[in-house]
Amino acid sequence: MPQFIKKFLLFFITVVLLALPLLLWLKAADRKHDEKPVQVLSEYLKFLYARDFRRAYQFISAEDRRVKTQNDYVRERGPFTGFALEAARKLSGLIEARPVAQQPEGSRSRIRLALKLPDANALAGLLLDWDETRLNSLPAPQQREILSTIDALSRENKLPMVEGEEEFVLLKENSRWKLYLDWAAGVRVNFTTKLPAAGGLAAEPTIKETVARSGDLFNIGFKVKNRSTHEIVTRIVHRVEPKEMAQYLDLVECALLLPVRLRAGEEQVFNSTYVVRGDLPDDAKALNVIYEFQIER
Repeated sequence: MPQFIKKFLLFFITVVLLALPLLLWLKAADRKHDEKPVQVLSEYLKFLYARDFRRAYQFISAEDRRVKTQNDYVRERGPFTGFALEAARKLSGLIEARPVAQQPEGSRSRIRLALKLPDANALAGLLLDWDETRLNSLPAPQQREILSTIDALSRENKLPMVEGEEEFVLLKENSRWKLYLDWAAGVRVNFTTKLPAAGGLAAEPTIKETVARSGDLFNIGFKVKNRSTHEIVTRIVHRVEPKEMAQYLDLVECALLLPVRLRAGEEQVFNSTYVVRGDLPDDAKALNVIYEFQIER
């Protein structure tokens, strides 16, 4: 073979080898850009199920993200960590999603999915009632045993599942499909405190305002501190204003409804869980939640 042809071939191979990583990256980028709405939706739902909210947030539209920051979104929903997250991720990998209907609306796409997913409530016994602290403190062999049990139930088609249909709206942003949740149309929920005139008690919400849509479940924390030199027992009277709208905001759980004990100088954060009722009127724009603290002794 002539020497100049050998040199040309060597040059050509070198160029190809150098360009290969770039070509592979571009091919992968094209695949991402070609993602279908159902694929994006399926990934989002898996992160949502696993309570991996920081990763779920990346699938939410920029329009929605202007209303609620990632930190607020994650904090309000209470993400899993550690082994609890690992177990939830394993289950989320078993979610099945099938499009039933898809209606293009310009840059948006309305999709109805038939969903089949592991029944988290039916698996509560295996997963210690989804108590994150207990799950994360289990010895490694017990954690592996739980994961193996999930695998065995799945192989034998004995894993309890729930089925249903749900509708979602996605919109295209720079060739990417994102979930459109329309947070801007939600009701603003404001949290304030009313403290006793004396007693050395300080309290404030960890976030003073959030936006929620009908059916949304969210968490709010209240930081409470005993500034006195003696023990305090306190509880709250919970009020929602305007009163006629109180029925549309359900308080699912609140530790402060029962008396809590704080030692001198002690500070704690108490979480409350709320859900906005599905029948919330469309013209509802704001709700004010007042935590009136009372000192029992």
